[in-house]
Amino acid sequence: MFKILQIMPQKILDILPPQPELSKLKKGKIKNGDKNGDKRGDKKGKKRSSFLRKIVLVIALFFGLIVLISSRAQSEITFQPIRDSLNIIEELKISPQVEDIDFGNKIIPAEFFEVEKEAWQEFISTGESSREEKAQGVIRVYNSHNPPTPMTLKPETRFLSSDGSKYFYSPERIYIPAAKIENNKIAPSFIDVQVKAMEAGEDYNIGPSKFSLPGLVGTVYYYTIYGESSSPMTGGFKEQIKTVTEENIENAKNSLNESLLKQAQDSLKESLTKDFVLLPSAVFDKELESFCLQKAGTETPQFICQGKIKIKCLAFKESSLKEISKKFVLSQISPLEKLIEELLSFEYLQDKADLEKEEITLKFKISAQTYKEIDEETFKLQIKRKTQREIEDIVFNNFPEIEKIKIKFWPFWIRRTSNNLDRIKIKLDLGG
Repeated sequence: MFKILQIMPQKILDILPPQPELSKLKKGKIKNGDKNGDKRGDKKGKKRSSFLRKIVLVIALFFGLIVLISSRAQSEITFQPIRDSLNIIEELKISPQVEDIDFGNKIIPAEFFEVEKEAWQEFISTGESSREEKAQGVIRVYNSHNPPTPMTLKPETRFLSSDGSKYFYSPERIYIPAAKIENNKIAPSFIDVQVKAMEAGEDYNIGPSKFSLPGLVGTVYYYTIYGESSSPMTGGFKEQIKTVTEENIENAKNSLNESLLKQAQDSLKESLTKDFVLLPSAVFDKELESFCLQKAGTETPQFICQGKIKIKCLAFKESSLKEISKKFVLSQISPLEKLIEELLSFEYLQDKADLEKEEITLKFKISAQTYKEIDEETFKLQIKRKTQREIEDIVFNNFPEIEKIKIKFWPFWIRRTSNNLDRIKIKLDLGG
């Protein structure tokens, strides 16, 4: 049996490598590009979102901090009260017989202290005496009288210097032999005579000079009897000398004694603590010796005196006086008034020692400053949740005892006091 084969027509295709279509490639590129752009956009969006969250967080923290600080706000009110002055004059006893302050009997305790001191001091002499001396020297007296004749001059014969101003005299009688004639010429005879100036003083210490004899004026011997000195006159002086008088010595001893007492008291004060006080009348026992090295009549411009002292003094503590003074003041003010202890002072008016009882009576003046106390709780209740102006009005109207007020708020933006009284601080300024 025969089979008939039917030959079907077949398509002929070119055999080439598969190529992607252009449109598909372009599509693919576009799609890929969109994906990258989306990624960049997402990143930018995330950054913006993170930045905004940070800003919001910072703002929230800032306002939270403000709220926190505001919740802890405080205010400080400093006021200065009106002060009243009080002066009291009191009298009390200072005695070593008590150990503590006796307010009822007005006695404060004291202690005895001893000290010794030695000193010397130079003083000026005020007395005066004159001391003088006459100048002395030798004059050679010549006799040239012709015809030769011896000459005798009586004691106290005067000689006048050639300048006509200085007189000298011879205390002894003078004999001058007659002159000699040699080679038909007169050879004068001479004799050396010890002379003194008529007056004391340095002016008579003159140099070599020629001398005439005033007593021979008007006689034939005036020109033939004369003198000469070959050396100066010396030893003349006149001066005022300071001398020690009885009054000088008495005054010096008194002055030295006062100085010794002061030195002893000062030395005692230095040895005591600062709290102790020595009054002028506090010296209860005093042993004093003084003398001067020079006696009255001694010629010297200065003289020296020496002395020694031993004293026993009664001293008290200033804190004891302050303590009893506080009680004196508090006894005279109302319970509503307060004493400003820092401004408490006193002035010593009079003190007198009783040597037998060994005590001192002191009269003194107390000066004190007081103010009226303010109830802080009442004050805080009135000024809570108030502005500065409102607080000032409250103080002006309700608290006349306050003179000045100063208000501080913390933090700086707060304008009212807190409702919490614990956050309102009250300070007292008592001034100076």
